[in-house]
Amino acid sequence: MNIDRVKVKNFKSLKDIDITLSNLTLITGVNSVGKSSFIQSLLLFKQNQEKFYSPMGSKITNINDDKYVRLGNKDDILYQEAFEENIEVIISSDKKENNLTFNNKDLKIENIELISENDKDNFNIFFNDFQYINTDRISPRIYYNISDEEIKNNLIGIEGEYTAHYLAENRHKELRIEALKHSKSKTLQLLENVSLWLSEISNNIEVKTKIYPQLQQVALAYNYTYGNNTTRDYTPLNIGFGITYVLPIIVSILKAKKGDLLIIENPESHLHPAGQSKIAELCAIASANGVQIIVETHSDHFLNGIRVATKKGLLKPDESQIYYFRKEDGELETKIDEINIDENGGIDKYPKKFFDQFDDDLDELLGL
Repeated sequence: MNIDRVKVKNFKSLKDIDITLSNLTLITGVNSVGKSSFIQSLLLFKQNQEKFYSPMGSKITNINDDKYVRLGNKDDILYQEAFEENIEVIISSDKKENNLTFNNKDLKIENIELISENDKDNFNIFFNDFQYINTDRISPRIYYNISDEEIKNNLIGIEGEYTAHYLAENRHKELRIEALKHSKSKTLQLLENVSLWLSEISNNIEVKTKIYPQLQQVALAYNYTYGNNTTRDYTPLNIGFGITYVLPIIVSILKAKKGDLLIIENPESHLHPAGQSKIAELCAIASANGVQIIVETHSDHFLNGIRVATKKGLLKPDESQIYYFRKEDGELETKIDEINIDENGGIDKYPKKFFDQFDDDLDELLGL
């Protein structure tokens, strides 16, 4: 079940927000205005998910699990000017609502709706319909660790650290969303399509993986085709940093099925503008075919890629939503502007500092 709405109260700078999520939701804004805090509020649900279906579980909220978020001291997560100690996060859809309320004094959960692990109407943030890709993704190396448990659960780790293992085990697995098949692909097989989508960023690249069971590691390598020839294999250490950095994002999208929730932080990192736009297109296709995606981004190229995808008909206007997070001068509270994309790729408003730096710099150069 997709999340339709999120309410957050007294969490960091999020004094009281209420936003509607779409198929594809973009969270943007300048630094330190609450974007990551919003993502963390959702991760708190995931991090404490056992409390939602286990009446015997502990009712002390976990805010420092290495798995998803480490929020530090409890005093650091309460809104500075809160009149009450409770922090509240509510996620809902048209059918159901889940409420996580905890008292910041001792982090005990005050109000929570228990759900069944076997409930077919579970929100997609619970269990294995959820994949989170952190902004701090694993860096290029020759060998990567393996995790049979993560792969069995169709996950690649929040840093993408098990991406190579996932590809090695599932290279022949067919995409579950046919629309994600690359136009040049001859099959629906995962590895072929990963290589072709990655070729949109680095021409004619091919991804290769090999498991070494005795070492409990997997090797990741790349080669290139040129004319009728193929280069030797290169390790990630000898390929552009951005290639390996974006690989988990491509894999997480291509492995998704309808109804999954995917949260991606800064997909644009270390990518050329053309590559950023192409990843936006891939997100648009997945979102239009039932994958719910939340993206935190600082990239106007990613935004424009979504706008172009909308104009091309890959994504309907009502299948995306943009939220611009900001703070007024002299205030602590996060304010949010809702921005919409129309069928021609146009947007309905341009708040101050909303991707306007190019124009500001150009005016400066022209002496305007």
